[in-house]
Amino acid sequence: MKRGSKAIHALRYVALDIHKEYVMVGGMDEEQEWVLRSRRVEMDRFRAWAEDNLREGDAVVLEATTNVWDIYDVVAPLVGRVLVAHATAVRQIAEARVKTERQDIERLLRLLISDIVPEVWVPPVAVRELRGLISYRWRLVKMSTTPALAAQVQS
Repeated sequence: MKRGSKAIHALRYVALDIHKEYVMVGGMDEEQEWVLRSRRVEMDRFRAWAEDNLREGDAVVLEATTNVWDIYDVVAPLVGRVLVAHATAVRQIAEARVKTERQDIERLLRLLISDIVPEVWVPPVAVRELRGLISYRWRLVKMSTTPALAAQVQS
């Protein structure tokens, strides 16, 4: 959303569409000309790609997903600004009937350039670690209370 004096001004605008095994990346300048053609970067090569391709003057947007904080922690020290977009709100704004990965990148870039990204709060690392522990504990409790697993544990 518009932030007045905090409006995003960057040399390049980069969007990252995060998947389990890879990240789709793409970048545009302020005139919405491609400066980084959309491409797929495998997750195990992403850190090296980011260090080679991202610059201090870049503004980056990524959509909130399960592994967003891992990518956020790689990208944040390399660029000027990182925004984490609320995935549901982005979908509601876009309302795309045809959905391809390239269109997702373009949509995120246009929202970033227009400065209308629906952002989520970025918790500090300590909070993220605590949330991870709570989530892990919840999964352990759920597994131990599943009838089939409980029967195996009792035998």
